[in-house]
Amino acid sequence: MKISIISGSNRKNSQSIKISKIYFEKLNRLDASVSLINLEKERLPFWEDDYEGYIPPHKEAFKNISIKLHESEGFVFVVPEWGGMVPSQVKNIFLLASNNEFAHKPGLIVTLSESLGGSYPVVELRSFSYKNTKICWIPDHVIIRKVKEFDPDKDLRLNSRLDYSCKMLLEYSRALVSVRNVADLKTFKNGM
Repeated sequence: MKISIISGSNRKNSQSIKISKIYFEKLNRLDASVSLINLEKERLPFWEDDYEGYIPPHKEAFKNISIKLHESEGFVFVVPEWGGMVPSQVKNIFLLASNNEFAHKPGLIVTLSESLGGSYPVVELRSFSYKNTKICWIPDHVIIRKVKEFDPDKDLRLNSRLDYSCKMLLEYSRALVSVRNVADLKTFKNGM
């Protein structure tokens, strides 16, 4: 099972990359083949509309990530809450992914808050990212509050939730293979 983890912060040494690495290890232990897409390192240009005679700069920059996403069978989005919102570079990924990279594949939402927040990005991602990408967010999500204090060896209850979310993501990844096999993405590329 191939899983991509998208670390959604553009800050150096962010909490998002810390939690992404924890998920990387957990999924590896479950025999998943895991790749990590670190948006702090990628620095992708923002999406621009294609129009006649213009090739936007994001096309070339996104090519290698698009290949990784196409090969993946499931995704973990590790997203910090910034001002009660999903960071713009995470939203940008959904605009850049216009070739069915996420179509009919499960996604796990993991949000982070330095305080007691973290729920707004869950709502935003579930509401506004699936229409044309066709990503299938699994019912389970994880919110890590006071993320700077989180230590999986000490917070056993939350750590067990992380373990469970990994197992569920892998099961959804297996289950949605048959859906992808019958999906007609040429005729019905966009949602309604």
